[in-house]
Amino acid sequence: MNIDEIFDFTSFTIDREPHIVLDPQVCVNCDNRGCTNSCPARCYTWSEEEKKMTFVHDGCLECGTCYVVCHRNAFTRWRYPRGGFGVAYRMT
Repeated sequence: MNIDEIFDFTSFTIDREPHIVLDPQVCVNCDNRGCTNSCPARCYTWSEEEKKMTFVHDGCLECGTCYVVCHRNAFTRWRYPRGGFGVAYRMT
């Protein structure tokens, strides 16, 4: 099963309060922006034109990959969503 197929078995209960908050100013000086290539849900987008990182928490799979690969500590908050919110996997 590939990552795109996983989304067929995944549902989200979106919280208005994001569980991950990014300081986009830190991302401006990042030399590799590993989050854009490593996030399996593709939640991170870098705009070279605007020199701006965008993060959308709605589709986050809560895997923590972005936290591991970010060597600039760009997160002002990284936690799992509040109870009742976030991703729900149904693999059957």
